[in-house]
Amino acid sequence: MTRQLKFFVGISVILGTIGFLVWTAVDQTKMYMITVPEFLSAGSSYAGTTVRVAGRVAPGSMQWDGATRNLRFTVVDMAGAEGSFDVHYTGLLPDMFAEGRDVVVEGPYTEARPFEAAHVLTSCPSKYQAKDAAPK
Repeated sequence: MTRQLKFFVGISVILGTIGFLVWTAVDQTKMYMITVPEFLSAGSSYAGTTVRVAGRVAPGSMQWDGATRNLRFTVVDMAGAEGSFDVHYTGLLPDMFAEGRDVVVEGPYTEARPFEAAHVLTSCPSKYQAKDAAPK
């Protein structure tokens, strides 16, 4: 082999390896966020994949057991559409988790209920307001 051919083959192998690694990384991390009505109407179309569902924690539904780190709650649609589903999560209680808070639950899609979340993410309030000044 000539020196130029060896160089070309070496560069091709390196670029091919980098391309393969990027493709597999993107393929493993791509995931769309769906709403509660989309999740409930999906049937088995998401079977075998990981889904992210955005919703709101229903008031009065949170059950937290600190000893076993089990969290159970109900997710409803943020826009007020009909439908809800129960979620079970085992792990540390997420920061700022509370009833009425917007959440994203992520986990493998199965038709089992409750939904077994691998991750629960909370969002910060979108509006911060200063406390009213004390009267003088």
